[in-house]
Amino acid sequence: MIDPELVVSLAREAAVGFVGTALLAATAGLLVAGGYRWLSTRSPPSGIPALLGLTAVAGVLSSGALASGAFLGAVPFDHRLSAGYLLGTMLLGGIAATAGGRLGDRIACQVADLERIDANGEAAAAVRSARLAVEITLPEPIATATGYQAVDPAVHRALSGATIRLPHGLTPTARRERLERHIERDYDVGYAAVTLADDGTVDRVLVGRQSTGLGSMVPRGAVAIAIRADPSPDASLGDPVAIWSTDGHTEPELVATGTLRTMTRSIATVIVDAALAAELPADDHYRLLTYPDEPTDGYEFASTLRTVEETVTTLSIDSDGPLVGEFAGWLPGRVLVIERGNDRLPLPADNETLESEDELWVLASPSDLTAFDPTPTDDCPPPRSSI
Repeated sequence: MIDPELVVSLAREAAVGFVGTALLAATAGLLVAGGYRWLSTRSPPSGIPALLGLTAVAGVLSSGALASGAFLGAVPFDHRLSAGYLLGTMLLGGIAATAGGRLGDRIACQVADLERIDANGEAAAAVRSARLAVEITLPEPIATATGYQAVDPAVHRALSGATIRLPHGLTPTARRERLERHIERDYDVGYAAVTLADDGTVDRVLVGRQSTGLGSMVPRGAVAIAIRADPSPDASLGDPVAIWSTDGHTEPELVATGTLRTMTRSIATVIVDAALAAELPADDHYRLLTYPDEPTDGYEFASTLRTVEETVTTLSIDSDGPLVGEFAGWLPGRVLVIERGNDRLPLPADNETLESEDELWVLASPSDLTAFDPTPTDDCPPPRSSI
């Protein structure tokens, strides 16, 4: 039978412990919150008063348990009364520390004459509005960049009229760059060019898809084929090579001539005439030999061009067009070649005068090429020749 006096004694001791630890936690929270507000004029971080209040309670309980060997009277540590007392003490301590923190914050504001900002007031709304994102609406329709392949129609539909959010306070240049990166990354577009109006809105968006593979670099009537071969030590990209067969022959036999495109260990990719492709079975082994020819950097130039924004396109000078009589150096970009009848003028001087019926090969970025077409649309045909 339980001794009534023991029950009363334990209840009295538990009540004193609850009240004492709650007051200790509230005092700790009050001092921490009040001191933080006094020194920094800012609200204390959420949860810090409660954490320090519980730390004080845990310190008192630990020191008492070490001194007496129990949390409550002579009740052992593994008894359920000890567990209930410990949980109740910590719960009341957390509540008291939180309440004490709020009280200490208000007292410090009153003493230091600090005005607390209402989270739902006009001042808080003005502060939050300074960090709101700016919504940018893209125009309709989205045009195709000159010199680039058209993207999927679904991408055009997704971009037309789309709303993009950007941070507030960006400069026009930073806003344009952020928009271009966002379109290229989120819509899987190879190239994007954005033109902003004076008021910061988007005036025009040009998108395009960059060529992949070797198809755009293979001349008409030729094919690119991979063969197993031992290359010449001095063979490099774009070199003309002779392809000799070494399988099933006592003497090497010339099979075809072509141009070396790439070489990875024993696998070479060569560009040969389409009619000779059947003469190069994939299972045979070949030897590549270079032969004298004029050196050229054309393939290296084409490889570099595929990785940059600039593109090469052709431009016709109409007899009644505005470019007749202009200098080649005045055009956007760089004029590479002028085809004038049966003559070709490579890298013409800046003061070379353009004539009627000239065909120009121009190296320029799509944004520069828009100067020749001020109102591009999705229905515009692609350039007649590009790399």
